[in-house]
Order: sequence, then C-alpha cells, then structure tokens
Amino acid sequence: MASVALCLLIVVSFAIYLRTSRRAPDETAVSIPRIPGRLSVAVIYFDNQSRDAELNWLREGLADMLITDLSRTKNFNVLGRQQLNSLLERLDYNQGETIRLDMAREVARRSNADSIITGSFARLGSKLRIGVQLYDARTNEIRAAESLIVERPEEILTQIDLLALRLAGRLGGMSEQESRNGLTTVMTHDLEAYRYYSLAVEQANALHNSEAIELLKKAIALDPKFAMAYARIGYASAVTSNFGERAKPFLEDAFRLSSRVSEKDRLYIAAWYAIANLDFPKAIETFKHLIDQYPLEVEAYERLARLLGGEGRIDEAIEVLKEGLLIDPDAKDIYNVLGASYSMLGKHSDAIAMHQRYVELAPNEPNAHDSLGSSLHWAGNYEEAIEEYQRALEMQPRFEVAVIHLGNAYFQQGQYRKALNQYRRYIEIAPDQLARARGADSIARIYMILGDIRQASAWSHRAMRYENRYIITSFLLDLADGNVLNAERLMQKWTANWPYGGRGTRPAQRQSYYLQASLALKRGRPAEAIESFKRAINNYPPTFELDPFEDCLANAYLELGLFDEAIAEYERILKLNPNYPLVHFHLARAYEGKGDAKHSRTEYEQFVQTWSKADIDIPEVIVAKTRLSRTT
Repeated sequence: MASVALCLLIVVSFAIYLRTSRRAPDETAVSIPRIPGRLSVAVIYFDNQSRDAELNWLREGLADMLITDLSRTKNFNVLGRQQLNSLLERLDYNQGETIRLDMAREVARRSNADSIITGSFARLGSKLRIGVQLYDARTNEIRAAESLIVERPEEILTQIDLLALRLAGRLGGMSEQESRNGLTTVMTHDLEAYRYYSLAVEQANALHNSEAIELLKKAIALDPKFAMAYARIGYASAVTSNFGERAKPFLEDAFRLSSRVSEKDRLYIAAWYAIANLDFPKAIETFKHLIDQYPLEVEAYERLARLLGGEGRIDEAIEVLKEGLLIDPDAKDIYNVLGASYSMLGKHSDAIAMHQRYVELAPNEPNAHDSLGSSLHWAGNYEEAIEEYQRALEMQPRFEVAVIHLGNAYFQQGQYRKALNQYRRYIEIAPDQLARARGADSIARIYMILGDIRQASAWSHRAMRYENRYIITSFLLDLADGNVLNAERLMQKWTANWPYGGRGTRPAQRQSYYLQASLALKRGRPAEAIESFKRAINNYPPTFELDPFEDCLANAYLELGLFDEAIAEYERILKLNPNYPLVHFHLARAYEGKGDAKHSRTEYEQFVQTWSKADIDIPEVIVAKTRLSRTT
C-alpha cells in the first residue's frame, strides 16, 4: 500500500504543480478562466425561506436559470452548475441547507470569480417573492440588490429573464440580441417543464438514466419545443448508455430546434449525435473544438478521454485527463477515467491510486467503490475487489454495474455458484434487453464449462431471445459440437450492423477477434487463428463480460502443441495479473506437454492455492488435485 500512496502523491503533486505554474498559489479548485474584457461570475444556490418542500427544486432551479441567462452574453464567464456542485461538495455542503455568505465567498475565491450572486425566495400566499444580492468578491461589498414579486408560477421564467437583464446592467450589460434570447427563447416558456428538466439533470448526473429520461419526456410533453430536453434524452441514451439508435431521433429534434440552445450546447449536441451514429472520430474532433472554445468544461475533457481510450489511444487520453486536472484538480470523474486508463495499460498501482482518490472525493457514491473494485480486480486482488463491489451494493442494492462485476469476480475465482446467483440477480434488475442477454449468456457459459450442455443451451437461447445478436455461448457450443456452418451463421449475426456503443465510446473489439480466431482454429487454419488471437489481446477487454479473454492466444498455442510459445504467453499474463484465472493450471499442462514434471507440479500447486475458495467440483480443480495426488 505504500507504493500506492506514493503513486497518488506523485500524481496529485504533478497536477498541483502544473496548475500552480499557471495560476495563483492559493488556487485549490475549479477556476473560471481569465479572459480580457469578461467578468467572472458565480451564482450560488438560492435559499428557500418558506421551508416549503414543494419549492425546494427552485433552490437549484432559480440559480440554474440565472446561470443560463447570464451565460448567453459574451461579457461574462459564469461558473456552471456542475462546477458549482463540485465546489460545494468539497466545502462539506449538505444538499438542501442554506449556503452561508462565508461559504459563497469561499466558492468565489476558489473559482476566481469577480462577482457573487446570492438569492432567496419565499411564498407569499399564491405569490412568490424572489430576491438577489450582487457582491464584489474582492471587497465583499454589496453592489446591488434586486427583488421581484411573481404573481403566477408561469411568470417565473419571464421574470427571471428580466432580473438577469437588470443584474447584467449592473455588471456591464447585454447586447440587444443577447437580451432577446432569454430562458423562454433558448430553453422553455413552461415552468413545470423547466422543473422536470432541472430534476432530470440531477438524476442524469447521478447516472440514473431511466429516471432522467422519464422526467425529460414529461418536460417535452409540456413543451414540445424544449430543445435541451430532447438533447438530454439523446445524451442519456447514447452517451451514458449504449443505445445510439434510440438517441438519434431525440438529438435530431434538438438540432431542428437549435435556435433555442446556446452555441456551447450546440457543440455538445453535435458530439452526442456523432456518438449515437458510432462516428467516434467525429465525436473526438467536436469535443476538441468544444474544449478550445470553452476550456472550463471539465465534462468535455472526460468525454474526449473516454473516446480516445476507446480508439486505443490511451496515452493521449491520459494527457487530456491531466489537462482536465489543470481546470479542476479534484474532478472525481477525471480520476475515475484516469484509473480505468491506467488499468488498460497494466499500470495497476497508478490505477488503484486514482480510484482511491475517486473514493476520497465521492465516498458515498456507489460507482466510486465499483471503479476501485474494477482496478483491484484487473490487478488480481480479487478479495479486495469483491469487498468494494459489496460496498457499492450496500449503498445501492440495485446498482446493476456492481452486480455484474461482482459476478465476474466470483467467476474468475472459481466460485461459480456465487457467480450464478449474481448473474440471476443482474437479469432481475437489468435496465434493458442487452444487459439481460449479457446476464443470461454468462450463466450459459458457466454451465458450458461445467459440462451441463442442456442448461448451457437453454440459457444461451434465452440470451438470444433477449437480444438475438448476443450469440457468444451459442457460437461456442456449436463449435464444440462440430457445427461449423451454424457457428458461421451466428458469427455473421454478431458482426453485421452491431448497433450498440460502449457507453459513449467504441465498443470493445476483443470479443469479435476472439470469435473469428476460434472459428479459424476449428476450420484447421492455425496461422489465421493465431493472427486473430493476437489482434484480440491487442484490443482492450470488455469490462462487463465474465471472461476478458486475456489468455486466448496462450490457450491456442497450448491446443496447437506449441508449448514454449504458450509458456511465454502465460508468463506475460502473470506479470499483468499474478492471479489470472486458470493460468497456473494451463501452465502446468504446458510443462506436462514438454515432459517437465517438476515445473508442472509447481504450477498445479500454485493453481490449487490460488483457487483455494473455488467450488470443489470444477473440472480443472479435480484434475489438478488428481495430478498432485499421483505425484506425492
């Protein structure tokens, strides 16, 4: 653990060094870029003085309205809602509590804001009183106070536009064109629609996509011209989920209504649309342009890095993430992607350190513990990984991502019965048919490994009923049965027009090369098979599948009787993960093939020790124990 702590210290120190080389020494969080001629403004969440729970959404909603209004003028740089959330989290702010003036001043100091806008609201019978104060962040002096009475709820959006105009006048003014593009023009005229949108953004930020989409659909039902509501459905469908085809109609509606969104949002929509079309180079180009135009957008750095990683450009992705840390050295999502990137490179200490930092920044977020579990998992620290997955599920029992990862960890430890329980649970709570197919196919694979072909066949057919392209175990069963023609037909189904993305990136290609190689091997084309297996391991592994296929090339060498090549490849894997499932067992078989009984016994012993908690009726466990008993 000392090396992990040292690694974390080095990375964080590096980020702080880079940042302080460009910014003030006391800067420790999100900073608004300094642009000549522009004032930097931080709008703080409002105080609900009525303590009326029905109005609580206006605390963030009114602030978000002002942020949107003030952001449309070129005279100001306004701290975004996401950045404000990040800063408040670091100041131990509890959602719903009143933000004191000293906390607002600290937000301004950390964000490098010139001005602070605070506000409050209260119900007066059927009316709503809204008040705001404008402070000079340098002197702490109040520069202006504005208030208004909203007679009817439907007037709030129009009144906030007028309030923004008055505040802008105090700060330097808006152009005539900018003053015409208020919330009712660029967002929505319907307050209830805006409320649904505001709540949906909160849900989407917490990766609760289905809940966010339902809220956004309600917003659209109230205002069919609400461009950003359409866009956010597209984002939740294509970027944080896998369903580009579902996303495209909504993103196309957002394009049709593009006069109602800001230029920055147009760029986001264009990038999301490219992802929905699986045009990842175009998405990369668009995010690069967005960062050039809006360097404070930490989300854009994260998304660009994910896209680059999906293209195999992991070193580039890491550089982009380091640039993101210059903007916000405590950006939890940046640390999450950094950890995944280092994992793909086999830099496990770095990966674990980054995900530990993610947990420090978001200790109550299930995904943080799941991500730390993933980096421990890939490093071969299975028991620690299982603990982190279980922590994630204690926080959110229906967090399907941690359920599938926990199942995979059990599988790779030979605890097949526990894995089967998790995969069944995954099917129960899975958010879509693709996920259910993945769960069913995982169950089928275990039964296939155990030699229960009837159950394997039944579950593989169930997987294909969920999603008829999900053919992995059906394909492998056909190959094992010698039904090459049917395997070829299934392979064509797998490769033809695969419509799913990889949560905003190119989906992992390793499985496709693995299936092609397995088919070539069965056809008696070893050279072609070896080439495809090499391509497989040169692509990043599928993170949601029970088998990452890291040993596929080594297993092919073993099957072909190329024992020296197999041994070398297994040794490579052990450097990547000293506890990789079944590698010691297969190494023992390779040494047996060479007639090296001493090394074979050593590897069987190591295998039995590594899989000490495995189910006792697993074929490899039985074979290993039998071999060891014969040589005692």
